Amino acid sequence: MKKKKMTIKSFAKYTTNILCIINALILVLDPIWGIPYADKISATIVGVVGVIGTYLLGSKTVNTIMKGKE
Repeated sequence: MKKKKMTIKSFAKYTTNILCIINALILVLDPIWGIPYADKISATIVGVVGVIGTYLLGSKTVNTIMKGKE
């Protein structure tokens, strides 16, 4: 069985998914448990996911443009 090489893109996608799940858990559990600084934690996670998403979209756009020039 071959092992797949973990690329930056696949790592970024997995990280985005994990962070979104953690963010959802924080938002759902905050009213029940009163997690301190839940709003700031959530805002930070949203910011990180936004940066990763921008990276993924930007790299896809660059690849598309580069294929068109060949």
